[in-house]
Amino acid sequence: VSPTLLRTGAGFHVIKLVDRKDAGAMTIVQTRARHILLRASPQVSQTAAINRLAALRKQIEAGTLTFEQAARDNSEDSSAAQGGDLGWTSPGAFVPEFEQAMNPLPIGGLSAPFVTRFGAHLLQVTDRRNITLEPKQLREQARNVLREQRFEEAYAEWTRDLRARAFIEMREPPY
Repeated sequence: VSPTLLRTGAGFHVIKLVDRKDAGAMTIVQTRARHILLRASPQVSQTAAINRLAALRKQIEAGTLTFEQAARDNSEDSSAAQGGDLGWTSPGAFVPEFEQAMNPLPIGGLSAPFVTRFGAHLLQVTDRRNITLEPKQLREQARNVLREQRFEEAYAEWTRDLRARAFIEMREPPY
């Protein structure tokens, strides 16, 4: 309880601290996953890539093929040599479609084939862990958010300026 009264425009207040949380300790859930990526091309349609991934999924679930081997043999990604392993990743590291497929999966879970802007994916979550962010990492995240906000503001100002300086004259074509 505060030893003195606090006076504000609304009146006098007595302040009592009920609970305190360590503001410096923020934990996040990191996920370790692996995937198989098939890109659509003139030779392979998106539907064909999804069907191929569905067939690989059936083989993996049946136990006739391991995910690592399927990734090494089929994935069109730089992670193919590591069996599709993407390493430990924090929230926000992937495109939203990828994270929407990854987040609900349990450890060892295998996704259905899904599509992102990079191509068709088959995904397996191998592990999850909670890590505590250090104050240095929190500051870096805050800097990134502020930088992103400033970028949006600068972009909006640039487009307004560009529109204000633009001169467009429309003439009737001669007949």
